[in-house]
Amino acid sequence: MDFSKLNQNERLRYLKAETKLTKEEAEILRTGKMELKDAEMIIENVIGTIPIPIGIATNFAINGKKFLISMATEQRSIINAASKAAAWTLPTGGFKACNTGSIMLGQIQVLRIRNYERAKHQIFANKQKILSLANTQSSTRKAVDLRVRKLKSPPMLLVELVVDVKDSMGANIVDSMCEVVSPLIESLTHGKVNLRIVSNLATERLVRVEASIKKNLVGGENIVDRIVSACAFAEKDPFRAATHNKGILNGVSSVLLAVGNDTRAVEAGAHAFAALSGRYTPLSFCIKNPEGDLEGVLEMPMAVGTVGGSVSSNPTARICLKILGVERATELGEVAASVGLACNLFALHSLVTKRKAVIS
Repeated sequence: MDFSKLNQNERLRYLKAETKLTKEEAEILRTGKMELKDAEMIIENVIGTIPIPIGIATNFAINGKKFLISMATEQRSIINAASKAAAWTLPTGGFKACNTGSIMLGQIQVLRIRNYERAKHQIFANKQKILSLANTQSSTRKAVDLRVRKLKSPPMLLVELVVDVKDSMGANIVDSMCEVVSPLIESLTHGKVNLRIVSNLATERLVRVEASIKKNLVGGENIVDRIVSACAFAEKDPFRAATHNKGILNGVSSVLLAVGNDTRAVEAGAHAFAALSGRYTPLSFCIKNPEGDLEGVLEMPMAVGTVGGSVSSNPTARICLKILGVERATELGEVAASVGLACNLFALHSLVTKRKAVIS
């Protein structure tokens, strides 16, 4: 069945059969309507809503599981590109993905400290007290550790809460934990707390995705070589790397927008991760394996959630999550990263074969 050949009504009927959408859910998708009372639960000063097209990316197999993936975007060809590149991976088993868990960091900036060594000692001596106080904010998501760093010029102490946010994106609970422990931190350090906020550079919430594509599917070994060279260009030049990564985020952000996630948080984390070495680099790379086939790898932070926030308040987001069929935030991150890699590989293929650049 070629999903792209169906008309809109046929697509909705197919989704209803495959994902058990109700008649009411299908109608919400068809109309894109959001009640203003629902909008009021998401933002303030509501005057209306703006529809963004939602399409379905097909052909995705990730860790042996098949997916129909909702993508919300205003840019033409992204969904088509993702679906075509995903089809290229099917003969080799689709995408292989893994993740490092659901840890987020909360940062508490402490100023006006006279004795940094004493302040650091006091923090660690009262570590369990601090963690216990932080954990009054949630019965399920827990602060599991803390770290202390001294930053220079100007000098400041940084206390970081290490929080397992489970299936939430985590910003709200981490912020709450930082807020509630700040008076205790001030008392222990004899300093003054300034900022207390989550970090979007989620280096302990990474997703890694790999895919292999047979050389004949992309036009032969020469095309594989050219794609590998295009990736090397992005590795050497930050101006190219920025557009390379934008192509990845075309896919990632479209998936996350459809399911009501904070796309800006993920994009900020992705760009910061790309620059951790001190220069801006691509989030993905390609190699030619000994058989002459193309292999692509993507690694990036993925602070996403399947509960809370707009995920829970936006009826369309809930429906898109139902279509996707994931419950765990870690799996959602793997899906989004797989779509990002698919968009990246298709864009590179289009560029080196002089086809119309579709998702750069």
